[in-house]
Amino acid sequence: MESSDHRELKASVTAIDERGSLSKDVYARLKRSIFDFRMPPGQRYSEHELAAEMQVSRTPLRLALHVLAHEGYLKNLGGHSAWQVRPLDLAFYEDLYDFRVEIETTALRLACTGNRTKDLAPLTAIWCVPLADRLSDGNAVAELDEAFHHTLVSLSGNQAMLRTFEELTERIRIIRRLDFISPERVLRAYDEHSEILHALESGDVEKAQDLIRQHIAASRVEIRRITLHRLSLARQDLSSEFALQGTTADTRS
Repeated sequence: MESSDHRELKASVTAIDERGSLSKDVYARLKRSIFDFRMPPGQRYSEHELAAEMQVSRTPLRLALHVLAHEGYLKNLGGHSAWQVRPLDLAFYEDLYDFRVEIETTALRLACTGNRTKDLAPLTAIWCVPLADRLSDGNAVAELDEAFHHTLVSLSGNQAMLRTFEELTERIRIIRRLDFISPERVLRAYDEHSEILHALESGDVEKAQDLIRQHIAASRVEIRRITLHRLSLARQDLSSEFALQGTTADTRS
């Protein structure tokens, strides 16, 4: 039976689709600001200030806010006036990464058992390439990385597992993309993905599982380091902004 929360989310998404591109644009801009830490975790906003900043009316803004709240990025603090970017609970993400390891290693075993790893050519064409042919744009590589792991899980042939993995991916996306800020991590991602693919091509499922554990472990270490750094910078920016506002107010008075 479908939950009331899920029905409300579907209704909000449908409303966004029906209202057209403006609500979609507001949703995308807000989500990008959250992902880029321009709207820092824990910070509160009113609909009035968000509408003024984005130069839109309350209707498309409110729809976008409710969808983002149901996706777990925002929290409504009561009524329409108070919204908060959900604070980052790193322990929660650690749990999700543990779950991710279990899903991906199990998926690799099922894929190999079911002999579904024959055609890895589309992935090898992206990841098993010379240094000169590798992408350097972190955002582009982050999207390819997400598609890489999604494809591996889909090879399990287990649709329930794939749906769960897709939900998990959505939850960790806000911090996962931080893994590709460093050029060194981008280069290592190519190497690590290539090694995983070679292990699968040779039918060595245990090696592939071990490699993907190492790959995810390296990712979570980098993400924790960068996340803490980003949070520190975001707090400094907010402190500077508030100090500037206070100076301006003092000058006016």
